[in-house]
Amino acid sequence: MHTPPARSRRFALRALSAAFTAALVSHAPQALAQDYPDKPVRIVVGFAPGGTNDILARLLAVKLQEKLKQTFIVDNKAGANSAIGNDFVAKSAPDGYTLLVSSSGGLTTNPILMKNLAYDPVKDFEPIALLGSFPLVVTVSASMPVKDFAELVEFSKKTKDGKLDNGTPTTSFVLVAETISATAGVKFNHILYRGSGPVVAGVLGGEIQTGVLDSPAVIQQVKGGKLRALAVTTSKRSAALPDVPTIAELGYPGYDAPIWTALMAPKGTPAPVLAKLRTAAGEILKDKDMIDKMHALGMDPGDADAAALSKRIASDITRWGKVAKAANILPE
Repeated sequence: MHTPPARSRRFALRALSAAFTAALVSHAPQALAQDYPDKPVRIVVGFAPGGTNDILARLLAVKLQEKLKQTFIVDNKAGANSAIGNDFVAKSAPDGYTLLVSSSGGLTTNPILMKNLAYDPVKDFEPIALLGSFPLVVTVSASMPVKDFAELVEFSKKTKDGKLDNGTPTTSFVLVAETISATAGVKFNHILYRGSGPVVAGVLGGEIQTGVLDSPAVIQQVKGGKLRALAVTTSKRSAALPDVPTIAELGYPGYDAPIWTALMAPKGTPAPVLAKLRTAAGEILKDKDMIDKMHALGMDPGDADAAALSKRIASDITRWGKVAKAANILPE
């Protein structure tokens, strides 16, 4: 059957239009990746300035700005164990212009210890990179009559209720402290602060007796002689505090409780944008200057293996769930 010329032209035009549309669609991701970022990017931190997440976010912002030729701004949204900042990012437009530097606590212990959490760490975020891991440091004021970890254990037993007032900025630190309780017998009464910086001020001011804190937040005060570092929670000593023993060394073999920090984006962020951020973050974490600065803070650099980070989030949720159950800590 002979097709009329007009119909043949219509078929040809439709085919050409479909091919053109397909070409545009296939080109769009590449164009998006090439153009991103074309305006300032906000990096949200769920804690007050002065703690590990804030310090690391600011280092990262400078490096991303250099690499991607755009402004990266750190925005501190402190409160509710970082849940306020994390929830803000979870509900932000998934366009790559609002990112999150989150503690492991915000992603793995808030779901265990907080009722009615407004965000889901697995469903609401896209992992970009594990920025780094680090020990917590058991610290006291230099004016406190405790010279080492063993003396702290004994001191705790002599307090009025057998517990030390321990400042903590986040739920993950609470659970690490509880692993110390289960291992060494020292008991804590946890008092929540809005960041590690305020906890340090609380220890120095005598408001609280201990701070089981991230190493970057305490290094300067320890080296300045104002805080006394008694132990670190990782299986190996911190390069930044080489004279501070591990809890495992002090007679508790096998003890290891690292903390980590990650770079995340809202769920639904375009794949090309995520790929560009992962590439940039991966290169930054291999940069000698960045590595040296992280080591000076007592941190081990991470990587941009998003799949591994997803698995780590899931496995840590399971681990800390068991710790909370053993310590009879219920969601609040």
